[in-house]
This record gives sequence, structure tokens and C-alpha cells, in this order.
Amino acid sequence: MDKQEKIDIFCHITPLKFIHEYVKSMVVHFLRLIEINVSNNFIYFSDPEYRLKYMKKYSIDIEVLTLGPTGDTWNVVPNNILPKLVKVANDSIAEIVNKYSDKFVGIGIVPGIYEGFMDEVKRSIKDLGFKGIMILSNLIGKPVDADEMNSFYQFMSSENLPIFIHPTNPPYGNSYPWAREYRLIQMLGWPYDTSLAMARLVFSGILDKYPNLKFIIHHAGAMIPFFSKRIEGFYDEAIAYPEVYGGETFKRLNRHPLEYFRNNFYVDTVLNGNISALKASYDFYGIDHMVFATDFPYGPEKGERWTKDILDSVYELKLDEDNLEKIFHKNARKLLGI
Repeated sequence: MDKQEKIDIFCHITPLKFIHEYVKSMVVHFLRLIEINVSNNFIYFSDPEYRLKYMKKYSIDIEVLTLGPTGDTWNVVPNNILPKLVKVANDSIAEIVNKYSDKFVGIGIVPGIYEGFMDEVKRSIKDLGFKGIMILSNLIGKPVDADEMNSFYQFMSSENLPIFIHPTNPPYGNSYPWAREYRLIQMLGWPYDTSLAMARLVFSGILDKYPNLKFIIHHAGAMIPFFSKRIEGFYDEAIAYPEVYGGETFKRLNRHPLEYFRNNFYVDTVLNGNISALKASYDFYGIDHMVFATDFPYGPEKGERWTKDILDSVYELKLDEDNLEKIFHKNARKLLGI
């Protein structure tokens, strides 16, 4: 058995309490009388006892729990129901963390901008003891650099806690239904939407305003490593010839854009075993900005195939012991303060 200490910093859970409240809130009144059950075939999404057995099997010491799923889960929630469901989601995770405090760390969720959302952010950190907040790559259609988010970034900067960004369905999926076929939104649209969120945080100047902000990015930093030279070239060209390429639309940043991508973003290992892609991410972000994650419980074989493949890919990097420990647990402990 692999004895290397491991913290899975980006995995998901869908507590039964949240499932019940979500369905009751979203269905018509008479359907609320129906008992809501989760099939044993999918209990691994919700049951912490099942999860503890899985963690023992793969020598995972701590899981950092974020709510799953995303997708259209929040896009269809009416505004008057949204605050209640967010609160239930966070309370549900807190209950699990409190019961198994040596095995789980909680991360709150704020899926969109709504009246009073900052009260929930502060409650999640101050009262529930969460070690970060997860936002989505677009906030129910709004960009992550929307003006309403300024107070959020100011607060998270002052607390020195990380912001998790998880992809969600981009709005263009509604205009082009064919983009949803074959699960293409999840396969390809999600990494794209994550990349847009990262780029807006960089180019909007938010990271100049709050330079100590730290973001944990799913799927090994999305498209940024692969297109880093393209980003660099387009930016340099626009700045050199603003009258031709719209360089005047760029804010003058304190550093070159690529420095923000490398310095403010921490990326996980969730590339599902793609070793060459993981190496590209490692080469771009560096060892101090990589953290181990599995995306459990998603994926084939009740999520276990991706766990096995991701573990194999990390070892395939052929790192020395100190750098391996950085990926598996040291970087996570530093980011979360645990």
C-alpha cells in the first residue's frame, strides 16, 4: 500500500441533506410529499462512511470537501430560493466535517451574486470554520471580475484563504443546444470557461489590487499552460500597437500577465492520468503551485479509475521525495493553514 501522506484538495460531495432540500425547493408543491431516496448505486456521492473506506484503500489521509455537482445545478434556481439553498449546502458540508474532523476539511460555496451573499461568505469562514470558498467559473452568467465581487476579494485577501474555482456550464450552451450533446460542455466547455475566469482575474487588474489572493484551479490550470505563448503574444502585440489591436482596452498591470498566472494560481492534478498534459502544467506553474486532487467521486468505476490514473501520473513525474511531498500534502497544508 502507498504510504505517502496525501491531501485531496479538490474532490466533491453531495450531502443527502442538500439533495433533499434542493429537490423540495425546485419541484412543484404536490411532489414535495414524495420521499426522496438516493440509490445505493450512487451512494458514493453522498455517504461519508463509504468515502472513508475509499480513502483508506488509496491512502488518502484528508479530503477537502467541495460541493458537487455544478453544471446547471445553480443556473436554474430562482433568486428567492438561492440564498436558502446555499446556506443548506454549506451547513451540510459543515456537519460532515464536524463529525469527521480528522478526515475532512470544508470549503464553502457561493455559486452566484445575490443579495446578502457576502454574509454567507463571512458565516462560512467565521462560524463554520471553512478553509476557503469555492466560486464557479461564471457566476450564473456574470464574470468573476464583476464589480459586485470586489468585497469578496477584499475579504478573502484579508483572511489569507484560497478561492477555489470550479467550472460550470457557460451561458452559450443555452444558445447552442448542440454544444451540450455528447457531454461536450463538460469535456471541453468547462476547461474553456475556467480559462476565461482566470484571464479575467488577470486582465481586469484584480490581482494588482489584491496581490496576495490565491486561487486553486481545477483540471491542472485548464488551457493556460498549453496557450501561454499565445496569451503572451496577443497581449504584447496589443500593447505595442494599441491603435490596431485594441491595446487601449487593457489595463496597465504591474507585472506581465503570465506572472499572475504563475504566481496567484495553484493547480491540481486532475487530468485523469494524462501524463504529458500534467508535465506541461508542472513546467508552467512549477512545483510550489501544484496540489494533489482526484475529482472523486466523478469518473468511471465509481470514481476510482481516475484516482488510480491520477496517482500513477503524479508518480510518473519522477520527482524527488521533497517535491513529491509538496504535491501530495505540503502545498495544501500551507494554502489551507492546516
